[in-house]
Amino acid sequence: MKKQLCLFLALGLLCLSGCSPHYPDRAADGTAWDKDWTLLGSALGVEAPGDGLTLLDNNSILTGDDLYYAAWTVGEPTSYTNEDGKEVDLYPAQLYLLLCGCADGSYARQTMEDWLAREEETYTILETRTETHNDQEYTVLIYECDSETNPYSRGASAFAVCGNYAVSAEFTCQEGYDQPVTEVLSRFLDGCHYSAELEE
Repeated sequence: MKKQLCLFLALGLLCLSGCSPHYPDRAADGTAWDKDWTLLGSALGVEAPGDGLTLLDNNSILTGDDLYYAAWTVGEPTSYTNEDGKEVDLYPAQLYLLLCGCADGSYARQTMEDWLAREEETYTILETRTETHNDQEYTVLIYECDSETNPYSRGASAFAVCGNYAVSAEFTCQEGYDQPVTEVLSRFLDGCHYSAELEE
């Protein structure tokens, strides 16, 4: 998973810096903006999710002024030695959300397609489908994690373009996790709202 995230961040270097974060007045789906939502940049707000997901980290800025990352976890961590030989916390399930602001919509779409291609190379894809949540369309991949270096067994990821932003949400879990990953991801996406300003 760490390797996958690093690949996303490397691709994110294609994205250019944008404006300073602020709270929008409303979401593109017509919902009044709630300041209690987890904010990524000034573009994406996430309602507190259910399904036992707890916010672990929210990095406002990563490699540039318009690249954002947040992570949620499920359950209690155990110690795990990753492929780099480092001791890390391993959770029964985890969700990563990445938001990348790009020069324009076509650049954002290319970034999303690069992410999709990388995901298809990394996992065994079982199904690809299109879903819509709060008027935002996503390409969803359902897969198995069959790498010997990945402690997670299966997952589902969603990719989208909204305005000049590319979005990736990746939910993966260990073998013993008993909830349907597609349903958990779907409910999480129901709580994602994009700024109405992105449509202007």
